[in-house]
Amino acid sequence: MTPLLLLLILLIFSLYLRMTDKKRNVVYSVPEHAKSSPFSEALQELIGQAGGIYLSLVLLVSFLQINIAEKWNIIGLEIEPLAFLSLLLAAVQPLLLIIYRSI
Repeated sequence: MTPLLLLLILLIFSLYLRMTDKKRNVVYSVPEHAKSSPFSEALQELIGQAGGIYLSLVLLVSFLQINIAEKWNIIGLEIEPLAFLSLLLAAVQPLLLIIYRSI
């Protein structure tokens, strides 16, 4: 349960950092009928980046012909390793960006 809880906390923290970044950049052009919020945009960005990382990892693994486990079993949940890694990397990205900006 601990790895899943840590991932959930990391995802929530990542969404929080993305929301604060969106609030900082206030200039948006959205249609009048759509009401976007910083949370919805942060979630959309997180899923989009995780999807891009996932596709890159799948291409890399297939190109290098690396054999990996089909599923990881974490507390009874079967999770695809590349999807888990891509979500983890996408969640850590705002933290790394803050560290990079501070250096």
